[in-house]
Amino acid sequence: MQDESVTAATQRFYDTMARRNPALAFMNYGFADPASGQQGEMTPAGMAAASRALYDAVLGGVSGASDVLEVGCGRGGGAAFVLESRTVGHYLGLDISTENIRRCRERLDGEKRAHFAVADARRLPVPDGRCDVVFSVEAAQHFEERDQFYRDVCRVLRPDGRFFLASIWRPADVESPDTFAALGLRVVDHVDITANVVASLERSSTLRRQIVESLHLPDTFTPLLMSWAGVRGFTAFEALASRALVYQRFELARV
Repeated sequence: MQDESVTAATQRFYDTMARRNPALAFMNYGFADPASGQQGEMTPAGMAAASRALYDAVLGGVSGASDVLEVGCGRGGGAAFVLESRTVGHYLGLDISTENIRRCRERLDGEKRAHFAVADARRLPVPDGRCDVVFSVEAAQHFEERDQFYRDVCRVLRPDGRFFLASIWRPADVESPDTFAALGLRVVDHVDITANVVASLERSSTLRRQIVESLHLPDTFTPLLMSWAGVRGFTAFEALASRALVYQRFELARV
């Protein structure tokens, strides 16, 4: 089936990226204040801080959750941040990439609250009503059948449990409150954070280019990889800067 082949291709891509640069903890675009007046390129530490700031902005004041699920957990940088900055009883991270999950387990070895598994976002391996918080940061744009993902999130949430979603859309494709309501989710908060993401990418573009170049992949892949990394002058950055794509943050509650 076509969706299965797309999922397999996504898995292969992220497995390859993890093998080529295993030390990279975060892969998200980051979050910065466009009105801060800060200029100049970020250091690696600064880019990691911007990536953590994105998680902080998406999750808001969440704390005291007993069972937390992250869908599209990447390499575990976000998991480490959440476990350090929030009161969490139990964390489960899911990702389609076997290599990403391997990096997560290495990065959080010894953290007894954290568990990781390879899984498809459309079929979450979690019992009904298990979680009080589910979140997904900059991953859902890769998911096939987003509606099915949302339905399964609703299934695993407890009544009035919270779902925090940050992703990229074409403006005309951003889900409406009615769309979410039909799937069992109520919009609690919805914020456009495109400007914050673009501000982060503008200040980390040189470093992101260097990361792509360090992968030593054939030149034919360069435009794709530079766009994937959010490098200025390539498709993803320019689309976000012009608002041909938008970056949105939702807080949703199970109805």
